[in-house]
Amino acid sequence: MNTLISRDTFVNDPLLTRVPLDYEAVYYPYGFPARIRSNSAITLEAAHRSWSTYRQRYDQIPLDIRLFVSVSDKPACTEPPNFRSQGHLLSIVGDRENFAVLDLNTRLAFGWATEATARNQEYFRQCLLDVMIFPLLEIGHLITLHAACVIHRGRGVLLAGNPGAGKSSLSYACGRRGWTFVSDDASAFVRNAPDIQVIGHPHKCRFREPAGKLFPEFKGLKGNLRAWGKSTIEVSTRTMENFTTAEQGPVNAIVFLNRPAYESGPPVLIKLSIEEAWERLSASVWAVQMPAFEERLAALERLVALPIFEMRYSELDPAIDLLENLVENDLE
Repeated sequence: MNTLISRDTFVNDPLLTRVPLDYEAVYYPYGFPARIRSNSAITLEAAHRSWSTYRQRYDQIPLDIRLFVSVSDKPACTEPPNFRSQGHLLSIVGDRENFAVLDLNTRLAFGWATEATARNQEYFRQCLLDVMIFPLLEIGHLITLHAACVIHRGRGVLLAGNPGAGKSSLSYACGRRGWTFVSDDASAFVRNAPDIQVIGHPHKCRFREPAGKLFPEFKGLKGNLRAWGKSTIEVSTRTMENFTTAEQGPVNAIVFLNRPAYESGPPVLIKLSIEEAWERLSASVWAVQMPAFEERLAALERLVALPIFEMRYSELDPAIDLLENLVENDLE
């Protein structure tokens, strides 16, 4: 039975430090163990949806994630949370009853959500549970870029760019054309790995609602609010026929997408200088006031040695043709 806690239940425990954590499971986001505990089965249901498809790849001390659910007569929180950080602490605040605090040194995070908020599983996962886990993994092990990753003939291409550049739609279109799909929005690298291998999240594709105009199979689907305020459609790739996925893969080139500024004409690839590539890559690194920020920047130096381009395009199929030509001609 769920042990939902009202804020005025424990007169002798005003900080609610002794709330029973009766529900517990270990999941493996990006292959790293995370011990998730709660007073409610709802939390484990959310964790299962987010991370059940991953198996353990790394033998590390598990992250300690504690997410409580409380009784409240207030409506569910729907606003995207605010993120703030000083030193080794990070806060995630939706409102006074829906929030989390992360200790980036000890890899511990705890948070509270109302039952109404928790029952909105998309918000609960994407605006609380998932973002309690990502920063702890980032600080401890990873460097993550805002980029999709797709593989053609054994060679991986990162599709990077600003929001709206088309990372999700182009990576999905590549998958429909026979490429292997690794990630549509975020690509993570283990900082101390001997080879450059991206770890993705290939079990889901996320699109903005206009995706129905590009892909008829998504017409009529409605989006849900994510942590940074975008309304997105989330689709499981396991339901897609002839759609090949991989949890990780190589990276042999990086292509920055430039769709909004390019209205028509055939797509073009422009080789970027090391200076231009570094400026764009380093801008993607999530900054905190810790030495790990410098460590993550140092990890980018390995990526700058790869061929890096900007692709200006307007239509998906010609853009994929150009990418296939790039891969098949030794990335020159």
